[in-house]
Amino acid sequence: MSYSSKLSAHYLELAKVSVSKENFAGEDVRFSGEFEALESELAKASSMHESGQIDWLKIRENSETLLRTQSKDLRVGAWLTWALYQRESFQGLLAGLGMLHHLSENHWAEVHPNKPRTRSAAISWLVPRLEQVLTENIAIKEQLPMFRRLVEHLEGLDAACTEHLGDDAPLLLPISRRLKNMVQRAADNQPEPGVVGAAVAQVKQAATQLFTPGAPIDNEKEAHKALRAQQESARPLCAWWLKQKATDLRALRLNRTLLWLPIDAVPERNAEQITVLRGLPADKLKAYQDRFDQAKYADLLVELEASLAKAPFWFDGQRMAWECLQALNAEMAMREVEIHFALLIQRLPGIIELRYHDGAPFADPATRAWISGHVMPHLQTASAPRKVEVADTQPAWELALEEVLPILRKDGLKAAVQILKQGLQSAQGGRVRFFWQFALARLCFMAKKYELAKTQLETLDQTLQDSGLNAWEPDLALEVLHLLHSCCELLPQNHAVRERKEEIYRRLCHLDLEVVLE
Repeated sequence: MSYSSKLSAHYLELAKVSVSKENFAGEDVRFSGEFEALESELAKASSMHESGQIDWLKIRENSETLLRTQSKDLRVGAWLTWALYQRESFQGLLAGLGMLHHLSENHWAEVHPNKPRTRSAAISWLVPRLEQVLTENIAIKEQLPMFRRLVEHLEGLDAACTEHLGDDAPLLLPISRRLKNMVQRAADNQPEPGVVGAAVAQVKQAATQLFTPGAPIDNEKEAHKALRAQQESARPLCAWWLKQKATDLRALRLNRTLLWLPIDAVPERNAEQITVLRGLPADKLKAYQDRFDQAKYADLLVELEASLAKAPFWFDGQRMAWECLQALNAEMAMREVEIHFALLIQRLPGIIELRYHDGAPFADPATRAWISGHVMPHLQTASAPRKVEVADTQPAWELALEEVLPILRKDGLKAAVQILKQGLQSAQGGRVRFFWQFALARLCFMAKKYELAKTQLETLDQTLQDSGLNAWEPDLALEVLHLLHSCCELLPQNHAVRERKEEIYRRLCHLDLEVVLE
């Protein structure tokens, strides 16, 4: 029996066992010292005079004791369910909801409290907390059986509450429907279970290995072996964290720290920058891209991080992981990936120029554009003339561009363009109109519509040259040219594209040699 099954069985037994031979549900303990102690502990979260740290182990143990020996109380059951989530993540939540489901379905007439509205309030206490954790950030695919059971318990609990409470029933139905849809989407695109699927079963052992000191180390061979052991032990731990929350900073940080820690030199390569290293198989790369196109961002992140943990030079994977985080609106997690990668590039100059044994680059054009736009700025000095200067308050076009990015990811380019065009149509003056048009071009680039972006940027570049503004706005001209050069790198290569790219490169060298050297 798995750990999750044992946990669920234990708390189902708690729901079934009578408090005493004479009385299944015991007495109402609302005014008992034990009940008030639980309330006091839970109140720490909102108290100005407490540290705010609730002792969830204490809540779990005391709630279980109270339910077993004094009273089958739905309020205590709800608190225990949330304490189980805090201590055991989704396996605990499954066990707790299974307990509440059984009590509500089989012992409604007996459990406490007696008043229907108080019962409704007890379950309703869980609703906003469930909404916070049952989100798109969960990696469901590798845990389908558990989440299917979770849906069953939510639906069963909702049915029991609706039957007995009517209009006063807690709003569990929207949560169960949303989770059911997420489970169905994950099941529709489920590949064969992989290495990550076994990670949950290993996580407790892995965490113990990671933090338990072993034998003394007194030579380089043992040090290397110990480091490898740390890497192996950390992988299931990172996978566990990501499955609970796909944007968990701890997993991203630990994975990259241990991945790049032993690398202190650029791999051997020939004059063409070709190494003996091999990239990921084409079928795996295609599978990853397909999952990204299907918007399975949380599940894909778990798979990507598992592959990245064994492929320190797969830089396209770093970019794809970042794009998943961007789609999940995880700004802090995106910064985590950028900064770790920036430090590697700083430590190993020239690393992104290298190629695999077959000539494929460590960083393809899309990844190089991402490195230039999002990774390298972390290494630039304050004096580097890299970005167009903006005032403390961002101008309207910059704010609008930030605001339409979630719309781009959710509804597509057309919907995002329509919003930006409203700003363009209301713009006053040629300079302001230029910046709105540049924002549209940048939006097309972010949407990977490189031909469309290139067409707009060519027009903007010509406008700058014809008006002579490139001499007065050199930073702006530099931004336009830099993005135009990136478009040429990312477009299918032919003679015309290569010729235009070389011409832009020469102009970039003339405008700012430092930017080219980056």
